[in-house]
Amino acid sequence: AHPFGTDPSSRDVLSRMLVGARLSLGIAALAVVVSVVIGSAVGVTAALGGRWIDASLMRATDAMLAVPRLLLLLTAVAAFGRVSPLALALLLGATGWMTTARLVRSETRRLLASEGIRGARALGVPPMRLARVHLMPALLPTIGVAATVALAGAVPLEAGLSFLGLGVTAPAPSWGNIILEAEGRVVARWWLVVFPTLAIVTTVLLTNLVAERVGGADATE
Repeated sequence: AHPFGTDPSSRDVLSRMLVGARLSLGIAALAVVVSVVIGSAVGVTAALGGRWIDASLMRATDAMLAVPRLLLLLTAVAAFGRVSPLALALLLGATGWMTTARLVRSETRRLLASEGIRGARALGVPPMRLARVHLMPALLPTIGVAATVALAGAVPLEAGLSFLGLGVTAPAPSWGNIILEAEGRVVARWWLVVFPTLAIVTTVLLTNLVAERVGGADATE
């Protein structure tokens, strides 16, 4: 009747994991959208802007990268207190855009050296139209890879914060707070640790495989 066992409140763990997947993956997906939007905007602006704009944005990005992301999240959650799932997703996205920004900036600079983009700039195409019409379609594969990599990082981060009691809190289920229910009795309640952990690991592994395939296909093209 309960293939994944029950929790201390006699609730079916499989059912809670399925419901928790909706919340955990939803938070991670929204965080990825936020991080990709911010990172793409910063990367394209840095590449198209002048020397000072590029240097300022990249130094700000380096400064963010120098601080461990988990420390930023813990500081933000401690400052705001208990956060809602929406706020948690926004925090994850706001602290995870830096790698995307550097990837998009690098790819944009490469595209700007191509003949088609140089021709468009020579014809006087405005920067906003250049970015929207000429650059963004060519940047989609790079952004797709960045998004899948970001998703692989957001899932365990959300689970870790929920396990620490700083993310999704009971009674709402998530993979992280299901593991928390085994606290102090890991051996006696091993199924509360094993099955949610397997779900997290499998999700991260499959996401990384997708990123590898997308990146490989882009390189082949």
